[in-house]
Amino acid sequence: MLDELIKKNRSYRRFTQVKIDCYTINKILEVLRFIPSARNAQPLKYIASCNAQKNEQIFNTLKWAGYLTDWDGPKEGERPSAYIIILQDKNISRDNYVLTDAGIALQTILLKSVEMGLGGCTIAAIDKPKLASILNIGENLGILYVVAIGKPAETIEIIDATDDIKYYRKNDIHYVPKRSLSELIYSVIE
Repeated sequence: MLDELIKKNRSYRRFTQVKIDCYTINKILEVLRFIPSARNAQPLKYIASCNAQKNEQIFNTLKWAGYLTDWDGPKEGERPSAYIIILQDKNISRDNYVLTDAGIALQTILLKSVEMGLGGCTIAAIDKPKLASILNIGENLGILYVVAIGKPAETIEIIDATDDIKYYRKNDIHYVPKRSLSELIYSVIE
């Protein structure tokens, strides 16, 4: 079951216009209470947006696909219905280990979304000052990531990587090259 969720968990960048309500987003956020945290500090905070007007403002602070240089992100009618913004509460911790906590949170958000029949995309290319202003985020909170959530409207195919690992689109299919297991394993000690 977990293997299938992981395989379905892709970086979806185009979505249907199925509205994601805040009840659904809260079901995703609820599981975050139980994720591991370095020193159990729990320094992450979250902002959820299910509001169309606010989502449009959030969208305008994001860059969507570094390898797709001729694409500015999903067009009107393909944009996500919700966002989750991951924040670091600097009053709790200013340590870099918060990035480990954030990685666990990101994977949990995305896997829970897939389990619920949704999909998402982690975005790190953010105009953070602009987004902080839009969301009235205090100085004690640092923006780490934005996760776009919606009902996927694109086909993503995993392919074996050759010399190039850059994802690309061809005939409206998003291809994602993945390295082989033998390339990933540096060594096995028995």
